[in-house]
Amino acid sequence: MPFTDEEVDALNVQENAYPLEFFKDFAQEITVYEDDDIWVVDKPAGLLSVDGKTLKVSLLARLERANPAVKLIHRLDMDTSGLIIFAKNAAAQTNISKQFIERLPQKKYQARVFGQWEQVGAAGEISVPVRYEPTTKPRHIVDHDWSKHALTLYEVIAHEMCDGQPVTRVMLKPVTGRSHQLRVHMVHAGHVMIGDPIYAEGAALKIAPRLNLHAQQLRLKHPVLGAWMDWESPCPF
Repeated sequence: MPFTDEEVDALNVQENAYPLEFFKDFAQEITVYEDDDIWVVDKPAGLLSVDGKTLKVSLLARLERANPAVKLIHRLDMDTSGLIIFAKNAAAQTNISKQFIERLPQKKYQARVFGQWEQVGAAGEISVPVRYEPTTKPRHIVDHDWSKHALTLYEVIAHEMCDGQPVTRVMLKPVTGRSHQLRVHMVHAGHVMIGDPIYAEGAALKIAPRLNLHAQQLRLKHPVLGAWMDWESPCPF
């Protein structure tokens, strides 16, 4: 849920009061892989990828305190946890950013959605455009007339119960990278992600303490070695 102005001020003050050791320990705890060129970390849910307009508490800002050379490549939503890669020099940043533009990196997310959706093992795709809707900020919506398409591949992993409610565990592979794409595509499919503070309501919101969306797998080419590299983060829900 959105923070009040007072809560934002308090969080900013608290962040500025932390000693350098706090940021170094934080960076070490979430590091999945690091070398001279790249830094792969496991972002906690509830933390911005980059500073907001008022809230100056983010993953990038914390990593910059630990290593000022770190450079942004892509982002995850504040409510989403999981793998995110940063560069440690300009050349690596340019190389991997180009890979993202060319859609070479392979990303897989695990999610739990409300209700029982299809049969276990079922797979398919959702291909409908997603755009920002300023009248319902920060929501995005499906707009069939929008020019930029959005494509998500999915596979049903399991049917489960959560707090007495049926939910479905799915693996999602975004082919395109529109903002809120996975969340809106699940809404479009009729199965909102549980714990989603933006799109879920009622039982779908209350049965999980956080958005059940996790960036579980990431695969791309090392910017210097040229070899494909794979990372995986255990799903926390």
